[in-house]
Amino acid sequence: MPLIPLSFLFSFLCIALLLRLGWQPRRWLLQLLLLVCGWQSLLVGIRFGYQQPWVAAWQPLGAALIPPLCYLVFILNARGPLNWRAFGHLLLPLVVVLAQWRALFALDGLITVGFLGYGSAILFYLRRGENSLQQVALADSWLNYRLWCGLGGLLIVCGLAELAIALDYTLLAGRHAGALAAFGNLMMVVGVALVLGRGRMPQEQEEPPLQTEPAGAVFSREECERWFNQINQRLRQDNLYLEPELNLARLARKVGLPARKVSQAINQQAGMNVSQYVNQLRIQQAAEWLISSNRPVTDIMLDAGFSTKSNFNREFLRVYGLNPSEWRKRKTAD
Repeated sequence: MPLIPLSFLFSFLCIALLLRLGWQPRRWLLQLLLLVCGWQSLLVGIRFGYQQPWVAAWQPLGAALIPPLCYLVFILNARGPLNWRAFGHLLLPLVVVLAQWRALFALDGLITVGFLGYGSAILFYLRRGENSLQQVALADSWLNYRLWCGLGGLLIVCGLAELAIALDYTLLAGRHAGALAAFGNLMMVVGVALVLGRGRMPQEQEEPPLQTEPAGAVFSREECERWFNQINQRLRQDNLYLEPELNLARLARKVGLPARKVSQAINQQAGMNVSQYVNQLRIQQAAEWLISSNRPVTDIMLDAGFSTKSNFNREFLRVYGLNPSEWRKRKTAD
């Protein structure tokens, strides 16, 4: 019996998140994803909790929509506005609907491949680390990167759960299908809720699209050094590095270089990714303010471009080996 309230609880959680969001045109994809997750959880509760097999006909479409929606929300978060090619991701749901009608034997395989494929696609996109999230504010990229890696991994876990459900029906007459379905829903809803609750969607950009470079382009040390000096000069001009919403895409536009050149120049010259480098500049400025004034740490944190204490403390610890309060006390005592 715990299956029933659990699945319905997931559904109510999705509804609560939708209500919290309200209607936001720029987040309609995320809202659609929440709606589909809530619908899928409701169907699981009705089918396995109340033994109503008729809802099984509605489940494959929801299961086929979740992976591409997760991927599109991720791309919107990482790269910016979607183009017409995004419609190609409707192919999986359409093929699943056709399989229900003409090739029922292929249904489980299609859904499993969908979860595994899109989960792997997210992880592959993130292979360059935090620099992959060009539209995410640099102060938030550490957390967002790990949340999206987690969601990509959860899609793969859900794909394995779908495979286990298919095997359970084949070998054990579906004895454990309800528990496996509830587990898959738990993973998916928790993953989406974490991305929504802890991650931050990028602000609307009005600048022109980024310049692009071939993926395999290799740049000389002299070029990287020249670009690095150019980046440093622009970061310090008008205190650009202190802007809370500064991200890799915006920095690349301000400098007038493709994002790949910006990230490679900083990586080669400073030995760190873009967010680490910019956050280090912010921490150094915050450290000066901590010594020269008696202002609260929270005020200094916000002025330095950070939005959360956890991120500020973590970066301060990385740069100076102490949290801000301890560092201020030690410097004051000296």
